[in-house]
Amino acid sequence: MDFKKFLTIGIAVGIAANVIDFVVHGSLLADYYAHAPFRQGVNAGWMVLTDFVAAFVFAWFYLAVAGSFAPGWAGGATMGFYTGVLVIFPAAIFAHLMFQGFPYFLSWIWIAYGVVWYTCAGAIAGVLNRA
Repeated sequence: MDFKKFLTIGIAVGIAANVIDFVVHGSLLADYYAHAPFRQGVNAGWMVLTDFVAAFVFAWFYLAVAGSFAPGWAGGATMGFYTGVLVIFPAAIFAHLMFQGFPYFLSWIWIAYGVVWYTCAGAIAGVLNRA
């Protein structure tokens, strides 16, 4: 694996993920998170760190499977779409099934958002991997 590409993709996806998550979770969905079952007063630093960890895991996985997809943003977006469906769909549904008070409609919002998140991450990775 090319460590420079890994680092570049991880940082770029991490920055994009934090911006997108701030807008979606910090603004658009903030009212849903203001009530139970969501924990209040979470340190934002952990959220930023978690997005970067997810971005580097994504970069590692992308570089491992990139040869199975077309080069550039389109192949990266395709890979990201598949990854989003694979990861987010069961996780969001399980959140509703496992956590008392977790809204079912929010599971579907998370699924749609997560698939878009991973598709964008893949497109970014595809562009950066091509360079």
